[in-house]
Amino acid sequence: MSANQQSDRSRSASAAEKRATMQIGECLRKGCVICIEHSPSMGPRFSPWEIWGKPSCYNGDKQKIFAAIDNCRETHADHHIRLNIEDFSFKSRFTVTVHDPVRPS
Repeated sequence: MSANQQSDRSRSASAAEKRATMQIGECLRKGCVICIEHSPSMGPRFSPWEIWGKPSCYNGDKQKIFAAIDNCRETHADHHIRLNIEDFSFKSRFTVTVHDPVRPS
């Protein structure tokens, strides 16, 4: 990923997205399995989430996960994108939204 792409992401990312991506490095250091998922809506009821690629530890490489998120964002710009993160050493799981599309009113 080039420096221009990184600066474009930081300019376009919301504060919530920035906080979420800051946590990715810690998750990768711990060897957590990260699954990228996307959905056209996040309604109050069940929203079906589709998996993007394969769940992976990304070999601890933050750039690989950012590239995968960017690829999903380019393909599904109008979808919500989240990371489903599992830490098997503590048997814990959490989800972080990394992209909320801007929809016209």
